[in-house]
Amino acid sequence: MQHPKIFLLFVTFFLAGTLPVNAQRINGGLKFGVSRTTFTGNLAAGETAWESISGLAGGVTIELRVFRGFSLVGEVLYLRMGAKTRVQYNNFPGDLTSRSSYLSIPALAQLRLGESGTIRPRIFIGGAALFVLESAILVESRVDRQIFIEEDDSIESLDYGLMAGLGVDLHLASQRFTLETRYYGGQNDVTKTSSQTGEATVLNNQGWTIMTGVLF
Repeated sequence: MQHPKIFLLFVTFFLAGTLPVNAQRINGGLKFGVSRTTFTGNLAAGETAWESISGLAGGVTIELRVFRGFSLVGEVLYLRMGAKTRVQYNNFPGDLTSRSSYLSIPALAQLRLGESGTIRPRIFIGGAALFVLESAILVESRVDRQIFIEEDDSIESLDYGLMAGLGVDLHLASQRFTLETRYYGGQNDVTKTSSQTGEATVLNNQGWTIMTGVLF
């Protein structure tokens, strides 16, 4: 599995953070929100129409201010990702939902568009590595609404991709709050080739996350 761009990005950010910086400041925060994700690509059986599913998101963020307006951001986040489609399951029509929980570690370059005032917008871009915590397949019959759930061992343990977004920080009295939206576009096929049939399914994660939180 080759992912040199992501590793290079993390190494670059680490080295930048170890360099002496004038008036550097380190801030942290907690963020919580929801994700709305889907897949791009098709199942081995043929062309697949995917629908988005929702999940929880949240974690911690650390910001290293490098110089005025520019900073490096590292995060550790929980993300629920996956998608939904219609299938034939055991000879009956059903809705199949693939869902996975990830530990996401983004490394981002961030630019603040205002250093003073109550409302301070910002934009950010970078990459993220996603490590699978658990994955499952849920199939609901469209005939009698019976539900089948089983562990999904066909999902790769690692995903990686690009992440970008925008946010706004609110400085109210002595407290700082944040609201943001971000997009993730996976660059790795998250499925394994079937060991029984040899069939290959090529799917990539993609989706949006909206989070709010408190900064300190």
